[in-house]
Amino acid sequence: MEPTTYTRSQTTEFFYKINFLIYLFGLPNFWIEELKLSKTFVKIYDKFLVFSDGFIYLLILLEFGSFFTQTNLTEKQMSNLVVFAMSHPVLCSFGVIMSRLKKKIRLVMYSLAVSLKREYNDPVVEKQMISHSVTYVSALSFSYVMTMIMYAADAFWDMIHNGSTFTTIVTAYPDVDDRSELANIARAFFFIIWWIFLTRFFAVYLLVIPLTTGLSYQFKNLQSYFSSLADIFDSNELSQTDKEEKYETGFKVGVKLHADTLRCVQDTQAVCRGVFSGQIIFNILLLILLMAQMVNSERTLVNIFGTVTTAGAVLISTGFYMWNAGDVTVEASRLPTAIYFSGWYHCRGQSSVRLRKLIVIAMSRAQQPVVLKGLGYIDLSYQSYITIVKSSYSVFSVLY
Repeated sequence: MEPTTYTRSQTTEFFYKINFLIYLFGLPNFWIEELKLSKTFVKIYDKFLVFSDGFIYLLILLEFGSFFTQTNLTEKQMSNLVVFAMSHPVLCSFGVIMSRLKKKIRLVMYSLAVSLKREYNDPVVEKQMISHSVTYVSALSFSYVMTMIMYAADAFWDMIHNGSTFTTIVTAYPDVDDRSELANIARAFFFIIWWIFLTRFFAVYLLVIPLTTGLSYQFKNLQSYFSSLADIFDSNELSQTDKEEKYETGFKVGVKLHADTLRCVQDTQAVCRGVFSGQIIFNILLLILLMAQMVNSERTLVNIFGTVTTAGAVLISTGFYMWNAGDVTVEASRLPTAIYFSGWYHCRGQSSVRLRKLIVIAMSRAQQPVVLKGLGYIDLSYQSYITIVKSSYSVFSVLY
């Protein structure tokens, strides 16, 4: 990897802050330099992360164990247990996958934030990218926090109105009817671990969403670059020959930037393949389970709102993945137009002949679709998102 001495920009500052949050939420630091944290804090916090990860794995094991130990579950509790037992291993695997790809992710992040911005970085596009990422991450965090709160509210409602124990998540121990002090402490402990688990898989979203957003806006940055080349011919300080030479040099730089961006697309696909595929499976399975829960559960406001917020969080998280990936395809498809209007038609003589050949090759390459995929063959796009959501309902309608 290139040295960590690099030109600071709003993009690098943004990715640093994102990685700061990612580390606090339990994943490794993927940024190209150390975070501004004391060694003592890092040493203690790393140990805390190891212990908390162990408790998260224990929580998942106890969820599966509850299928054998819990015999007095209500229909709603059994439904919640199935939802969590199916979804938690998938969500947990996201963090494991991304942690194992730390070096590759670091290279992708360096390319997006530093290498591809070294020659040209449109400040307007940069601000749009940061704003887009912050909006998506904020909306997703709100939806997941609301989901967790609704599960707690649902358990509290059952405790007040039905005399049940405060059971938000069913585990092998304690029994749902156990009202001892130790059982209450265990329930509170697992509820805290559940919140910690939330930060783990949310850290994955914090990582993947800015990566795919940065990739789509890199194509917008390329469009801006090629469009700016036409301004060379507006200068009154250069001769026609100098303008043509400057344009040709700049155009070749743009072609190289495009090639580097396409390489970055491939690298992003490689590091995010597991998460993209897992999210599609997660979305289909969980929507089917939630629709079944909606049909079979008691129709109280708390139950309905809890199921709706969970389904909303799932749809939003999958949507942000697929919409961002779809934006990559859309922005890449607009690049040939920017290349065509880059100013080559101002060139004359042999320079015009030479550049026309280069333009045709560059446009031909840019016209090839740029598509991120999930499960190896599903195009991640707006249309595919609708198809996946509809397929979940189709499977549910067949089963029920």
